[in-house]
This record gives sequence, structure tokens and C-alpha cells, in this order.
Amino acid sequence: MDNMKTAPPIPPQTEFSKRLKNVRLQMKERGLDVLVIFSSPGSLRFGQRGHVMYMSGYEPYFGDTMMILPQDEKFDALLEIGDAHYFPSGCTWIKNIAQPIDRVDTVKQYLKSIGLSKPKVGIVGEYSMAPALYARFQEELEIEPVSDIIENERMVKSDWELQCIRQASSIAKKGIEAAVKFAKPGMLDMEITSEVERVCRLAGSEFFPHYTMTSSGLDSKYLEWWWKGGKRCLQQGDNFDLDFGTMYAGYCCDISRPFLLGQPSQAQKDVFEIIKQSQEAGSKAASAGTLASDVDKAVRKVYMEAWPEEKSWGIGHGVGLEVHEWPFIGKHGITHNNAYRDSVLKENTVISLEPQIFLPDLGAFTLEDEFVVTKTGAERLNDIPQEIMICK
Repeated sequence: MDNMKTAPPIPPQTEFSKRLKNVRLQMKERGLDVLVIFSSPGSLRFGQRGHVMYMSGYEPYFGDTMMILPQDEKFDALLEIGDAHYFPSGCTWIKNIAQPIDRVDTVKQYLKSIGLSKPKVGIVGEYSMAPALYARFQEELEIEPVSDIIENERMVKSDWELQCIRQASSIAKKGIEAAVKFAKPGMLDMEITSEVERVCRLAGSEFFPHYTMTSSGLDSKYLEWWWKGGKRCLQQGDNFDLDFGTMYAGYCCDISRPFLLGQPSQAQKDVFEIIKQSQEAGSKAASAGTLASDVDKAVRKVYMEAWPEEKSWGIGHGVGLEVHEWPFIGKHGITHNNAYRDSVLKENTVISLEPQIFLPDLGAFTLEDEFVVTKTGAERLNDIPQEIMICK
């Protein structure tokens, strides 16, 4: 870890020291000599960019990236980057940088260089690998898929990580406020999206981890294309949903609020109140040791009393280096993919809770915020007003 003193990356050195210590402890408990950590470039899909970035500081961007971490700390880790000709050296504490040639051969040569002839190798991020590459690892090395080692480590956020997510949320608040001031009849949805992103960029957002989605009107077919929407012209009395995230120091937030060009009807107020109560029920249920499925039940109990026929999709998800990461809440019925497994929430896990409803005569209503799990419930990580946003 002495190498880390020369070029401190973000996160700070103390973060990497803690992560390495914890991961190596888990490796020792499982008898693993080496961990091969794999990531693909940033994407909306689960678990693509974060594992290598979490352990090394280097974010996959131009291509697949692999980190080799020995359990014995007297050996240097190796980072095989996606593009050797575009590499800011200060982004990682790792000094042993390799060009991408043949990933299986890279691992074999590394094992030989540290004198391990029959090592036990764990693979993290196997779901990011091309099937042919994963098959080669299985054929040519004794490997064990152990993605849960880093998934579990990432699931519990440090104070520094929580500060980053809070800061991303404070930037998003400026985007919400900008939309309230900016939206007017005659404006296109895409103009609101542009203004929100402009304001958030100037306020410090490094990126927008998923599409900034402005969805207006009562046409459900239009709403189905919310990620590509933008050409609808707003009218007086229209409502629209704004769902977006910002990023600070690599960490994301995911926020949504309903907006209205005019004053809300009592029916709209009543709908939002139910959405708000369902999110509150979920936050109260989200204590350390609780199953994610129990949080889902708490949200749906309120939700389904009002709309028993409504089959809403997932109630929430984890948030961190990825805007959608484990634990997923309300998706445990997806059994063919281990990413969506039911999880026990831990103290300092960050989750999004996003109850939502679309009613043909009233429009779309979503309330989404991030919460940090505590021993007694979950604490909201922003102070954005929980109300229908009135554009005047």
C-alpha cells in the first residue's frame, strides 16, 4: 500500500486500505489465493462498471478491465486496463499496469510470477464476461465464482461514500428547482431535460447515470418510451414526471418527482399522498437485518389498498457506484438471475424507494429518494420537498 502515497486517487487512500483489508479477509476465509475482478464499460446493466473501480479507482470506459488481487499483500496487484494509451496514472493506487492482450494468459503469467502453481482462483464479475471468455477460465484454471465477496463489501457504504451520495442528491435538488422555474406551456419535454442537466452540470454533476426522463401528459403509449421522450409540447394544466440521477465522485443518486403546470386537483393530491405514505412505510421497514422482500411488502401494503389491480414493477434498488445495484427490492421473483436475489439489508446499505402509479385520467406520479439503512429504519439522504412540484 506504500504506492498509494505518491498519487492519491479518489476515493482517499483510507477507503482503499479498508476495502483491501476486508476483501482479503474474506479471501482468506474461503481459501482463495487470488481474486480476478472483472468489469465492462459503464452501462445501465447490473454490475458492469463498479467492481474494478471500487477496488482500484480506475473506471472501465474504453473496454473490459481486469484486476488481479493476491491474498498475500506482499505481492503487488495487477490492473489490466481497457486502453493503454489513454490512462490517467493518478486514478489508481496500482502501479502494475498491463495492456489488454489475452486475459487468461495474463492471469496464468501473473500466477507464475508470484510462484503459485496450483492456486485457488476466485472470479468476481463473471456476469460481465463474454461467455467464451468465462468458459476459457473454467477450462484452463481452477476457478470459483465469488462475486458476492465484493458485492457484500460494496453494499455497506462508508461515511465517505454516504457523503458523496448526499452531495449528488444536493446537486439533483438544484435540478428539481430549475425545472420548477423553467417549465412553461408551449415547451417541449426535451427542453426541460436540457435545462435540468445544464444546471446540474454547473453545480458539479460529473455525469447522468441514467437517461434524464421527462414524461408528460396522459398518453400511456408515450410514457412507455420515457427514456426517448422529448417532443411532446406542454400545455397549461399538464403534469409531468421527472426521473433522473446525478453523479459526484463516481457515486450516484436517483430522484423522481411529479410536476404540474397549474394547481393540483384534490384527486391528484390524494394520489400523491398514497405514494408518499407507501414510501414512508418502506423506509420504516428498512432496518438492518430485514429482508428486502419485507420492505417491498410494506410499500405494497399501502399501495395495493388503493390500487389492488395495479401490478407495479420493482419498488426499489441499491444505489452507489451504479445507479441500479444490489440489493434489488421487489424483484426477488426473478429467480433465473442471482443479481435479483432477496437480500438481508445491512446497516449503511443505501436503497432507492420509488413507488409509482400511472392513472389514465390523472397522469404519472413517482416519488423516488435514496435512504440509508439504520438499526431502526431508513434515513432519507436528501431534503428535496416531497410534494407535487408546482410550476408557475
